[in-house]
Amino acid sequence: MDNNTNNRSAGIIKYNLLGIAMNLLLAVMKITTGLMINAHAVILDGINSFSDMASSAVAIMSARLAGKRSNSSHPFGFGRIEYLSSFVVTMAIMYVGFTTIIDTIKAIIHPHEAPSYNTAVIIIMIISLIMKLAYGILMRKKGKELSSEAMIMTGTDSACDSLFSVAILVAIVIYKMTGVDIEHYLCIFTSLMIIYTGIGIIRECTTKMLGSRIDPEDRKRIISMIAGYDEVLNVSNLVLHNYGEGNLIGSVDIEVDDEMTAAEISSLSRRIINKAEKMGVVITSVGISGTDLSDPETIRMSDLIVERAIKYKSIKRISAFTIDLKNKIISFYIVPDYSVKERETDIEAFRQELQKCFPAYHIYIQKGIDV
Repeated sequence: MDNNTNNRSAGIIKYNLLGIAMNLLLAVMKITTGLMINAHAVILDGINSFSDMASSAVAIMSARLAGKRSNSSHPFGFGRIEYLSSFVVTMAIMYVGFTTIIDTIKAIIHPHEAPSYNTAVIIIMIISLIMKLAYGILMRKKGKELSSEAMIMTGTDSACDSLFSVAILVAIVIYKMTGVDIEHYLCIFTSLMIIYTGIGIIRECTTKMLGSRIDPEDRKRIISMIAGYDEVLNVSNLVLHNYGEGNLIGSVDIEVDDEMTAAEISSLSRRIINKAEKMGVVITSVGISGTDLSDPETIRMSDLIVERAIKYKSIKRISAFTIDLKNKIISFYIVPDYSVKERETDIEAFRQELQKCFPAYHIYIQKGIDV
């Protein structure tokens, strides 16, 4: 592991250890006080703090595993385990939310002895509110700095947990002023909010585990870097896979002047790969297509193809032209818009239209991937 990876893992572990210590303290205080004053909501909040300890423990284990070197079975490393751990932790948090609702409904149906709220429980809930909120803000901030989805999720959860403390404090004030005990209803409302937040986190984690587009800004800066070389005429088919935060691996196709020598192309490819690596991106291969910039007929034909493609809404981009006038071959890539249902029909109609324009040519259309 390099220094950046080591520092990242150390940061994740340090802040989650802080979370374990904080939640252990709060859990003991809340459960003990809740049992003493017969406050059902305070006890449940203490149990929730124990679940937060488990969340931090899972985050620590995932950070250790994510930092492991790649091996023959996992050549791209273990970075995606952070998404899996975030998914598991969120499921556990949502489980606590659901069980809290069930237990609270049971308590409403079968009321227990009214709680005897005192100054101690008010102080404890205020301390819990401040600590949970501060920890949540800290974890979200550090999670963004360390590019850790698990830390951001933990910070969000901690901020949501502070709502429990607010709900209990509100219930105490109302009970003291009116004698009406509403702690159970506030617990249900707060649990529903936590479940709703969890659903959003699970959706995001699932998307990343399945594979999704990289951040548009990351894509833009990589394309800008490659296009910045004078020899590169066009950048097409940039395909990047996210194997964990800060671990982008993929390939790119570029167009160059077909008069470039093999040595010149090899030098350009090495420079692109080395520059990308400094940006934290591993380019495994650079595909090359040659474009004849000197033949007017080639330029006319490629311009006509682009002009005809514009009217098809499912075609986003055309690139990597190869027009062989001698052997009568036209070949190029298109990037289809996958949101258009009729894209296959459009592409075939486009191919047939080009065949009518260039009846003597064999036309090969390859579909690129816009990721």
